[in-house]
Amino acid sequence: MRLLFLVPPMGNWAPWGDRHLACNSLYTQVAAFIRPKNSADVEALDCRALGFGIDEMMEEVARRRPDVVFFGSVIPAAGGAAQLNRFHDAMKRIKGIAPQTTTVAGGLMYTAISREVMQENPQLDFVIVGDCEYTLWELLEELKRPSPNFCEIKGLAYREGSEVILNPRRPLIANLNELPMPAYDLFPMDRYTGYSVIPNYNEAVTSRGCEGACHFCYEWWLVDPRNPRDFTHHRSRGGKEVADEMELLNRSYGVKALTFMDDDFNSDRQKMVDLAEELENRKLDLGWFILGRAQNFIRDADLVPRLRKVGMYQVLIGIDGGTDEEIAEARKGPMKVGVKDLKELVRYLRQNDISTIATYLNGFWEDDETKIRQRYRAVDEIDPDIVMIQLLNPIPGSPIWKRAVKEDLVEIKDLSLYDLEHCVMPTKYLSRHDLGKLTSWAFESFYAKPGRIDRILNGYSSPYVRMKFLSFKENAAKYEKGAAEDAVAI
Repeated sequence: MRLLFLVPPMGNWAPWGDRHLACNSLYTQVAAFIRPKNSADVEALDCRALGFGIDEMMEEVARRRPDVVFFGSVIPAAGGAAQLNRFHDAMKRIKGIAPQTTTVAGGLMYTAISREVMQENPQLDFVIVGDCEYTLWELLEELKRPSPNFCEIKGLAYREGSEVILNPRRPLIANLNELPMPAYDLFPMDRYTGYSVIPNYNEAVTSRGCEGACHFCYEWWLVDPRNPRDFTHHRSRGGKEVADEMELLNRSYGVKALTFMDDDFNSDRQKMVDLAEELENRKLDLGWFILGRAQNFIRDADLVPRLRKVGMYQVLIGIDGGTDEEIAEARKGPMKVGVKDLKELVRYLRQNDISTIATYLNGFWEDDETKIRQRYRAVDEIDPDIVMIQLLNPIPGSPIWKRAVKEDLVEIKDLSLYDLEHCVMPTKYLSRHDLGKLTSWAFESFYAKPGRIDRILNGYSSPYVRMKFLSFKENAAKYEKGAAEDAVAI
């Protein structure tokens, strides 16, 4: 049996440019798990990285003749829900030339609304709900049988005639350290470029789940709706295991710039302590950037100088509001932070030569012009180096999505525009057009402040800070124009 992990031709998140390319982290992890089980000969085809169009993709698929083709992602910045249209189009084309091919999907959105996605896409044979590794292994073994029976495979959605069956939930993989090193050797590692400008680049994911469970978060896409607590069950590889992966990427594949796409990379303090110690001993030629929660950076303030010395040059934090009350409403967890705490954190990181990116959302139901301007003033006071303002896309499975569906608030149903760039619903007080205009005003106002751009370009020792900002600046106008015109980016 041949198993192919396929990335079809598609674009990318517009602010990062057309040539932002990295491994599909879901594929690298699941392929590494399946390969030693001898359930299938495992291959990968990354059409986006190889620059393949549809015709070239189909020629390559026909040449390889896979029995099973897997689709999915766990990283929203690779295209959000907009990726699904590309996946489904590829499935349809493959079924057109080889109808016996089995199509399987997992990860973002597939987990949250497996039945709905399968009902709308007859070319999709199976959906994996939750962690993919064991479910895919059991499915491959069952497909080898003369008369396969799928009803005992936990975490699987499949067809029985015209009905979609969703089997009982599969328990989470508790210990991620038991999983093998990602299968980077299956991918064109020399083709990956960060933010369209940084060579020798790649991305990794070392944890699953998040203690925050913010009510708007994309990661609700990855949670079996029958057990929402799976979201807050944060699991992470240990600091030594993360350092092992970093060393493999650096020494074997020449990666010098690495982004950890975990939503909650720094949740576990012991992981961060062990990581700092391991990297101090290994002395890698590697700069790295993480997405983390502000309260954990505050908790681990003593580690910050050490982490900078071993390569952490930039961090991303979510601000999530314009007042202490709004920030507290969005966040969960024992430690609360406000505008003053965030301002002090950004200043402390800057003092340690660590640049900051801050993200926040516009487009909540109660948003009016006053709230959006107040949110901007708070971010301006916190003073991160780069701000990424995203527009709320109600994520299937999230509390905000449930309300939006119930009250019929969503005006744009086309998944190709669900990329966090396009406004898909109005607020109680603002049209989609007005919301877009106010968001553009906030972007322009932030970067118009005297000295801010010069600090980004000249204030840090890592060249990646400057390179990333210049790439973002070059793509910003295209990003805003495309969002305003409902142009498809992915």
